[in-house]
Amino acid sequence: MTNAKLSSSWVIKNEKSNAYDKILHFIEKKRMVIVEKNQSSITAKQGSPLITRLLGTFLTPAIYLPKKTIIQLEELERGTKIKANIREDIGLSVNTKLEYKYKNFFSVWLDDFKNHLME
Repeated sequence: MTNAKLSSSWVIKNEKSNAYDKILHFIEKKRMVIVEKNQSSITAKQGSPLITRLLGTFLTPAIYLPKKTIIQLEELERGTKIKANIREDIGLSVNTKLEYKYKNFFSVWLDDFKNHLME
């Protein structure tokens, strides 16, 4: 048993303030709740431990599984470096099938996030 997580980083050509606004828009679009934010990072959560416990991890859609993301921004001369980490926030070790469910969701989420920032 292990914890599911996925990370990625890339550089975009936008200024830090523009990238920050795009990140906030993406988080809102994905219906995530911002837990903490400052000029260099944003932490957000999504999912419901209650629904997950009531339905069980097998029946719970991936969107409702508890997860947490930390997005860090660093201004560079030629743009902004974005580092995104997303991980399960269920509070337990996850089995292989649940890890697969999380990682599929995380992979799609990170692709959507990167595409949103590149627009």
